[in-house]
Amino acid sequence: PPIASKIYSKDGELLLELSKEDRQVVPIEEIPQSIIDTFLAAEDDNFYNHSGIDYLGITRAMIKNIKEGRIKQGASTITQQVAKSLLLTNERTFTRKIKDMILATKIEEKLTKSEILFLYLNQVYLGGGYYGVKAAFKGYFDKELSEATVAETALVAGLLVAPGRYSPYINPKAAKNRQRYVLSRLRAGNKITEEEYQKAKEEDIKIQIRKPNPIKAGYFTDWIRQRLIEHFGKEDFLTNGYEVVTTLDWELQDKAEREVREGIRELDKRQGYKGPLRHIESEEKVFEFLKSQRENVYKEASNFIIFKSDGSSEQEFQMKEEELKSLLESREERLSEYSVRGKVFIEMGVDKESDFLQFLDFDEPVEAVVTKASNQQRMIYASYAGVPLMIPAKHFSWAHERELTEEVRYWGPNIYPESIVKPGDVILVKIENKISTPLKHVYNQFKADYKRNKKLLSAIDDQEFYLAKLEQEPEVQGALLSISPIDGEIKAMVGGYDFGKSQFNRVVQSNRQPGSAFKPMIYAVGLENNYTAASILLDSPQALGGVDDASLSWKPRNYDGKFKGTMTFRRALETSRNIPTIKLTQDVGVHKIINFVERLGIDADLPPDLSVSLGSFGVNLMDLVQMYSIFPNGGRKTKVKSIISIKDRHGDVHHLDAEEKKVSETKEAVAEAMAVDAVEKSAETTEEAVEEAKKNEKENPFLVNLNENQVYDQRLAYIMNSILRGVVQNGTGAGAKSLSPFIGGKTGTTNNYVDAWFIGFSSKLVTGVWTGFDDNKTMGWPETGGKAALPIWREFMRTGIRKYGDSDFSIPSGIVNIAIDPETGKLASEYSSRFIESFVEGTGPGEEEISGDTNEESDGSILDSDDYYYYQ
Repeated sequence: PPIASKIYSKDGELLLELSKEDRQVVPIEEIPQSIIDTFLAAEDDNFYNHSGIDYLGITRAMIKNIKEGRIKQGASTITQQVAKSLLLTNERTFTRKIKDMILATKIEEKLTKSEILFLYLNQVYLGGGYYGVKAAFKGYFDKELSEATVAETALVAGLLVAPGRYSPYINPKAAKNRQRYVLSRLRAGNKITEEEYQKAKEEDIKIQIRKPNPIKAGYFTDWIRQRLIEHFGKEDFLTNGYEVVTTLDWELQDKAEREVREGIRELDKRQGYKGPLRHIESEEKVFEFLKSQRENVYKEASNFIIFKSDGSSEQEFQMKEEELKSLLESREERLSEYSVRGKVFIEMGVDKESDFLQFLDFDEPVEAVVTKASNQQRMIYASYAGVPLMIPAKHFSWAHERELTEEVRYWGPNIYPESIVKPGDVILVKIENKISTPLKHVYNQFKADYKRNKKLLSAIDDQEFYLAKLEQEPEVQGALLSISPIDGEIKAMVGGYDFGKSQFNRVVQSNRQPGSAFKPMIYAVGLENNYTAASILLDSPQALGGVDDASLSWKPRNYDGKFKGTMTFRRALETSRNIPTIKLTQDVGVHKIINFVERLGIDADLPPDLSVSLGSFGVNLMDLVQMYSIFPNGGRKTKVKSIISIKDRHGDVHHLDAEEKKVSETKEAVAEAMAVDAVEKSAETTEEAVEEAKKNEKENPFLVNLNENQVYDQRLAYIMNSILRGVVQNGTGAGAKSLSPFIGGKTGTTNNYVDAWFIGFSSKLVTGVWTGFDDNKTMGWPETGGKAALPIWREFMRTGIRKYGDSDFSIPSGIVNIAIDPETGKLASEYSSRFIESFVEGTGPGEEEISGDTNEESDGSILDSDDYYYYQ
């Protein structure tokens, strides 16, 4: 029979179960005899005595039906039902009836009674979407077969004849009558005692409420599901019982989802308050809203319905009359005697004895109704399902006017709640698992103003409320991907704020401009082409050539709009300077940068002009993380891996198509890297010119030993690790500095604060974070990579480093460390500052001069600025 396929994380967490039929096949030896007896009593008590057709039963049913004048009783044996369910259709014709009688006889000849029961009890449909007894007992009662009571077994067996008609969810009265019939058949056959019979009839049964099983790690799991169905076909994958073990680390995935959601919420708050969700006009409607909320909370909390002995049923948790009375009273009492000059300053606090408090949700934001907003107290009071909440100023002061602009704009804290909300407003709040009195949080001046009214202050202090924070549903989005640089295993993937609301996977489906997050690739190419970490680059308003073949030219700027003169190669990347990066791109050649990306196995459409230096092209987060992974992986290409094993129902192993690019493509890219780039700057580049240049080009020592796996020189990878570590210790990634002395990374912010990135790594994990709007609008000043993306990265990596550890990168042979002057890049003197810099042996100051003087200024004049290249 069809079996569900399951997708697991590496550590055994079930992420998704997919099937046409909810079924779990169980050997007949594991089915208790009491369950077999009950099913036989309900359907075929002569099973062990007939040979597939019960002629006595047919006669008895015919007489019964003639007396009733309609079809009242059937006479199909279990063997006939097996024949019908496995081999025939459900058509009600004499022809089909003759067929199942013939097939039943053949089945009895070929199979034992136990084998027939095995087929039957695993195949039969038992309502609720459950096929077979194991799935039914797990689904209805959350029990294993061995745990089922006589009453529960009789209830399930009673469903056989018509699962819809006798469903305890739909028709509990009919279900109870059918259960009693089955129990009477058991008693008549002496399968249970009189005492067991009476006890089973009076037993109240807890039946599990059917709820959809949420997909875990939604973006990752759905990405896996799509590829599996594409490979195997939907029908095969839904019926062949595949067990798929993925590379996902559930602990890290859970952390990633929480940090992305929290980080996006905080980012959205900085953009300002969108206002209340809606307004409820009258006290009566507010009461109805709170009542409805509480009923829904009980409904969501209830996992079972109680199927009672009288045939009625009720929800596991439900509202009591005294709760309704309490809700009404609390709204009246707060308008009592505690008013000053017509103002009521007191709200009724929490009833700590209420059983309802156990159902409060402290993880996700919920809707609440504002009951009071007080400027004097700097406090918002609200109610969630009748539970009193208070929101002090520190939890709503972020709610300034919402304005998204790239212009510099400062917003002070908003401490006047009456400018934000009013009574009756429905707002989004996150409840803290903490109860406190208002006097600990109200404005000090309020206490000073009313210090003589001890009765009022005492009454306020007697009340206690749950602390809450003002929240809102964010519009901005974010994504996170974390992989192992060693084996490429995906450890965590989050493709957006909420998979339930948007299934668009921003890790693999969204191409965004990387901005400065692409700069490490340019500097990596620079190291291959005669630059060292101590080389001097010029940060000044240079006259530069056009972005394309057109006559127009452009003058890019740095993020801060300033120019800092000469600086070292290292410092230029640490501080993410645009002008030195563009000059470096000019010198090494755009062609070599494009080739480098191809070498890494990344299929990105890079522009063949200087705009590539500022990340003005589209790339997805997975490709960007894969690019960075070569540095901690010692220059070796990282092949991203998401699936560890796939086995079908028979234990046969299957494989998806390779998850990496073809090896031949990488070989071609490595070979192309050997070509000289001298002709790239000419107006017309021909294949013949490239071939001629290859012959004349001096062999590049950093390229000769590369292959399809080693795509970057190991020594240069170590130097890039060192420089990117400097970005965290001394540059734009300083927000992650406290995490570890060994991590490296790079921020990225695109024009007008549209995209914000942080891509970084330890020796064990490479993680990238992106934030932005799907429609490419600005996130507003000053949402840079260091502010909008790095905090999410930092908190996720804190858990990653704790779990997998962290260490410095081992120094490969051929590296020398030399003390240099960090300002000039030259050998340090006794009078200069000192910095220990790493060099490939033979390239350091005093060892060998590096060709290519980067201090020369380009010809031409300073050109008009192009805003597109600002703030990269």
